[in-house]
Amino acid sequence: MKDSWGPLKALAVASVINGVGDVILCLYLSYGIAGATWATMVSQVVAGLMMIEALKDKGYNGYVIFVPSPTEPFQIFKLTGPVFIMMMSKVKFCSLLVYIATSMGTQTVVEH
Repeated sequence: MKDSWGPLKALAVASVINGVGDVILCLYLSYGIAGATWATMVSQVVAGLMMIEALKDKGYNGYVIFVPSPTEPFQIFKLTGPVFIMMMSKVKFCSLLVYIATSMGTQTVVEH
């Protein structure tokens, strides 16, 4: 859509909300990792709503849910297939490294 400002604003606001939320919930209210999780969740929800509003400004309704036509999933798989294969290869390689490291004993796992 050639709209870089909408996602940039959403990212900036989400980052500020997450950072402020982390400080307040973790340091001052002592919620620990649960506080960090809540801050991240709230920031992601706000960013999502901001992105939907950016779509609304372009004339789209981001709240509509529809069933895709039979050709649309094929188009998505065609576009995302190479990235999917690359990411799965990375995950498999890292899993293989962890498997090999864990089979070598406790000290090797700690070093890994």
